[in-house]
Amino acid sequence: MPILGTAASQNTKSFLSLDVDYLVVAGGGSGGHALGGGGGAGGLRSTVGTTGGGASLESSLSLNLNTSYTVTVGAGAPALAYGLQSQGVKISGSDSVFSSITSKGGGGGGSSYQDVPSIGANGGSGGGGAGKNNTAGGTGESGQGYGGGLAGGQWGAGEVAGGGGGGAGAAGANCSQGSSVNVGGAGGVGVQITALATATNTGVDSGYYAGGGGGWGSNGTRSAGGLGGGGGGGTYPSPNSGISGTANTGGGGGGTYPVTAGSTSGSGGSGIVVLRYAGNQKASGGNEIVTTGGYTYHVFKSTGAFNTDPSYIAKAIGGTITTDGTYWYHTFTGSGRFTPTQSLTTDILVVAGGGSTGGGNAAGGGGAGGLLTHSGRSLSVQDYTITIGAGGVKTNTENGNSGNNSTFDGITAIGGGRGGNRSQDVAAASGGSGGGGSYTNPGENRYGASATQTDSNGATGYGNAGGNSYYISGQPSAGGGGAGARGNDINGSGGGAGGNGRTDSLINAMGSATGHGQLSSGNYYFAGGGGGSVVDTLSPGNGGLGGGGNGGKYSPFTNGTSGTANTGGGGGGAGNAGDILNGGSGIVIIRYAV
Repeated sequence: MPILGTAASQNTKSFLSLDVDYLVVAGGGSGGHALGGGGGAGGLRSTVGTTGGGASLESSLSLNLNTSYTVTVGAGAPALAYGLQSQGVKISGSDSVFSSITSKGGGGGGSSYQDVPSIGANGGSGGGGAGKNNTAGGTGESGQGYGGGLAGGQWGAGEVAGGGGGGAGAAGANCSQGSSVNVGGAGGVGVQITALATATNTGVDSGYYAGGGGGWGSNGTRSAGGLGGGGGGGTYPSPNSGISGTANTGGGGGGTYPVTAGSTSGSGGSGIVVLRYAGNQKASGGNEIVTTGGYTYHVFKSTGAFNTDPSYIAKAIGGTITTDGTYWYHTFTGSGRFTPTQSLTTDILVVAGGGSTGGGNAAGGGGAGGLLTHSGRSLSVQDYTITIGAGGVKTNTENGNSGNNSTFDGITAIGGGRGGNRSQDVAAASGGSGGGGSYTNPGENRYGASATQTDSNGATGYGNAGGNSYYISGQPSAGGGGAGARGNDINGSGGGAGGNGRTDSLINAMGSATGHGQLSSGNYYFAGGGGGSVVDTLSPGNGGLGGGGNGGKYSPFTNGTSGTANTGGGGGGAGNAGDILNGGSGIVIIRYAV
């Protein structure tokens, strides 16, 4: 098998084992309840870039081949709700575990009870203190994170504030207190690991993980969460609720003092596990598998298994790789190459970029990119070039542009047509799906453009025409066509809605497994048309299901929206020259049996 040849060509040790780098981040603690401290970030252990708590980088693990290793991704602690039942309660996040590596859940922020101070909970990083009189934060786990900050002040003097939760890269800040300064402590910053974050599109704030939550303050200024997904603290009188830590960063939640029903502390962000080894894929498991820059990365955003049995690895290289246990999926959101390592029978989805629209004061919705599917397509062992079409871009001359084609193995999805533009007297353009007609003068009609997507090299093509426009008061424009339905004409209520994109059993399975497309009523859609704009009095058209952008309005000015990236959705019709509404980029998804 290819894995054995690769391993044997390196050395005997790699033939028997697989050396794996790791990032293991636990779930963050929730913010405290009354006078609450910020939640501590989940503990962070890493062999790449920087590890938590100021410790030296850890060493990679040497894993046995033909072995399944459980990966546990720790949940963030739940938010504390309004009510006496939450006073004095502090909830820590859950541990994340991989092989012999355990990262501790972040400590919960302190929660005062009847004005009694509350020390923050210990954890991967410690929760911030709550209450008054320099109440301490919890301690952080050695080699994983830092402690929480001090709370302080006197309640009768109106000077109380909670301490910030600790982060993986720094301690939570102490609160600032005084007769006019009673700001909760900021959450401690997390750890920046640029190489992993860039390769896997994880982390936040330019590649940080495990930031602490901010403490509650009483002066109307929200404290900051730490870089790495920490949630900001609540404040009195508002906004009172703490902000939750960001999912899959291990960020701590912000503290609160819930004086109104419905106020809550911020929940902790869930953890994450990222595994990396040199070369192409040699193992399976994870929500995503990415091969780039000489490494393969397995990203676990939820609990699963990392399996070093070569029979469970994907049978091709390229794109972002996921599995639902029955199929492997390779998703291309940008141009690249797909290389099978054996002959494959595949199912294919190819979507082009959507069209944009013009500006001025009336524009039709952009047409969706053409969409093609093919089930049972045979592919051999070779490199296949994949081109992902960009969405059409609105130019500074107020004209829209059609989207760009996406291609794979002789299959061509045609870019969506631009929407019509009355102010520049530009007609809608034909494309994969056609652009919608713009508002017109009394006695005239502006017709939507036709769809030009056809079957291509064995794949079945889908596209529809844009909607039509004619003069009525309120001056609406029509919607762009979608892969599943024609763009809607204008009506007495306003602009025409974009035509819906396409869904079927194959498309729905691909969307569910990869997280791409637009989910509506249990189905995933791609390639929706953009909604038409209006000048005044009426309502602009909504975008079609499948990433179509909503139309804008001239007066009072309401922004429309661009087509959603990697759906092929058409841009919404622009309400004026400043409304920059582009088409959504395309996508290619390839699947085959495990």
